[in-house]
Amino acid sequence: MYSASAYSAASNGRGSAVSFTVLIALFVCLAPTTIAALQSAIGIAGMDCLFQLNVIALSGRAVEAAGDVNVLLLDKTGTITLGNRQATEFLPVNGQSYDDLMEAAMLSFSADETPEGKSIIDLIQKKTGTVPVSSENVTFTPFSASTRVSSAQCGETIYLKGASDAIITFVLEHGGTVPSDLKAKVNEIASKGGTPLVVACNETILGVIFLKDILKTGIRERFADLRTIGIKTIMITGDNPLTAATIAAEAGVDDYLAEAKPEDKLTMIRDYQKEGYMVGHDRGWNK
Repeated sequence: MYSASAYSAASNGRGSAVSFTVLIALFVCLAPTTIAALQSAIGIAGMDCLFQLNVIALSGRAVEAAGDVNVLLLDKTGTITLGNRQATEFLPVNGQSYDDLMEAAMLSFSADETPEGKSIIDLIQKKTGTVPVSSENVTFTPFSASTRVSSAQCGETIYLKGASDAIITFVLEHGGTVPSDLKAKVNEIASKGGTPLVVACNETILGVIFLKDILKTGIRERFADLRTIGIKTIMITGDNPLTAATIAAEAGVDDYLAEAKPEDKLTMIRDYQKEGYMVGHDRGWNK
C-alpha cells in the first residue's frame, strides 16, 4: 500500500506518500471489521471442503464444533458395518424342529421390509424351494429399541424374535423354560461377529437365526487416524456384549457400549460432557 501511495504522489508531481503511521492506524481500524466479514467466507469454505468428503455441515458453527470434538460415538449398524445384515443359518435348540423354526421365522418376518427381514424370507425360500406365504390374519408389532423385540400374533399364538436376553425374559415371565443349549448357540454366533436373533412361539424358544454383518472397507484405518489426532471412538450397539466385543476388536474402536438403549446413549453423552469432553455422535453434535 505504501508503494502505491508513493508512486501516485510521484506521478502527479504533488503531495507525498502516506506515512507509515497513517497506514498502521488504518489497518488497526479496519482489521476488526475485515476479520468479521471474512468469518462467513471461512465458514462457507470449510463447509465446502467437508461436502467434498461427503460430510454435510449445517452451519459454520458446526464446522468449528467438529474441530473441538475429542470423543466420538458411532452406531455400529450402518456406520461401522454396512448395515445390510443377512441371514445365513437357522439353528434349532434341543427338542425343536428345523421346520417349526423356519415357520415361526416366516410368520414373524413376512411383514418386515428391512434387509435382514427380506434375507430371512429369501433363506427360507432357498432352504425349502418354495415361496413362503404368510397367514392373512396376522397382527404385527414392529421392533422397538426399548424392548428389542418384534412379534406377530396369529389368533392365540404369538411369534417373537429379538435379542436373546429380551426373549428369555418374556419366556420366563410366561412360565416357559430356557433350553440348555441356547446360550452356547448364541455365544457361537456372537463370537463370530454375527447377531444372534432368538425366535420363540408363545413361551417356547424354537431356535436362533444367524445374522451376519460386514465391516466397512478401511474402517479400522480411519479409527487409527482419529486416534492419532486425539479423538476417542466408542461403538454403540444393541447387540449382546460378546458380539459387540468381537466387532469392536475387528473395527479397532477404543471402547463400546453393548445392549444399548436410546437412554443409555444419552446418559453416556452427558457423563462425558460432565468430564469436560466435547462429544460427537454420528447423528448430530451435542449442544
